[in-house]
Amino acid sequence: MVPNRAFHFFLLGSIVVALCLTVSYGATTNKGIYPNLNHLNLSRAGICVLEVPTIDLISPQDRASGIRPQGNGTRPGFSKIEICCSGWARKPHSHFECEPVCDNECPNGNCTAPNVCTCKRGYIKDSFQNCIPTCPIGCLNGVCTTSGICSCNAGFQLSPDGKFCTPVCTGGCGQGGECVGAEACRCKPGFTLNRNTNKCEFFCEGGCGAGVCIGPNKCSCKPGFKLIQDTCVAECPKGCKNGKCIGPNVCGCDPGWTLDKTGTICEPHCREPCLNADCTAPNTCTCKKGYTSDPSNPSGNRCVAHCPGGCENGTCSAPNFCICNPGFVKEVKGSNRCVRRLKRSPLMHFELIPQQKV
Repeated sequence: MVPNRAFHFFLLGSIVVALCLTVSYGATTNKGIYPNLNHLNLSRAGICVLEVPTIDLISPQDRASGIRPQGNGTRPGFSKIEICCSGWARKPHSHFECEPVCDNECPNGNCTAPNVCTCKRGYIKDSFQNCIPTCPIGCLNGVCTTSGICSCNAGFQLSPDGKFCTPVCTGGCGQGGECVGAEACRCKPGFTLNRNTNKCEFFCEGGCGAGVCIGPNKCSCKPGFKLIQDTCVAECPKGCKNGKCIGPNVCGCDPGWTLDKTGTICEPHCREPCLNADCTAPNTCTCKKGYTSDPSNPSGNRCVAHCPGGCENGTCSAPNFCICNPGFVKEVKGSNRCVRRLKRSPLMHFELIPQQKV
């Protein structure tokens, strides 16, 4: 058996590479350059098989020496060679591997198939099939930068862990509130938003009147006020008859009544002064003891002295006290009866008659 040389040819790209093999020729064993096609690994990415005339694959020196290897193709005189498939190219520094070709570059990605870019970790394709940076859990209310960090929109700031764009509420939202948007606070139950300060404050359903809401539906009253049905009302220890308490120990009078000098008592008011009488109700005079209403005064604000027995020949000038008319005198001292005054005459004489003993 005479050894002979055979060749396994690889044409990768535009380069033909010959691999020298030793094949034993004999009566029954001569099966050509590749007796077993399993030696051709056709499963490698981008590798295709092409059949070419075997004579074209040997060098001029081998041709001159008469070497005529039998090809391993499906036809006599042809051999199978491995080449890079369309869309693939020989890898630099390797004649046995092909790599995909992308007509356009793949910034932030790798060419993994002909004209197919696969983005690197941390990047994702946009609508133009470009690889742009992506943040691990998105970038709501912001934009993901090339470094994979969110750049937040106006009114938002990056959270301490660098993962979220959180809303900013200047000055905070106060107790019982949370910032849910740019300068937007949301209050918890029992709190309400103060539109002037944009902060959440305690909420008392009934208000607190002259007090302060110190907790949900909890009022603290100022001095001089007391809590009645969840609201603070003024307190007047002496009460406010004919009026209402409008401040600590200060009464507000009903119509027809006026406040006295102490500011704590409501007194009736009479438009016309009461003569010899007291103003006991709005525009109502009540005669004092010893006086009675003047029949000649329809308004009823004037009272005149009253003498129960009358004042015959005189005038009742004070309760139960008469003043006699001119020419009349009191009958006796302390009496209200007036009698005509007697004139003294020279002819008049008085005789004292001794009282007889019985």
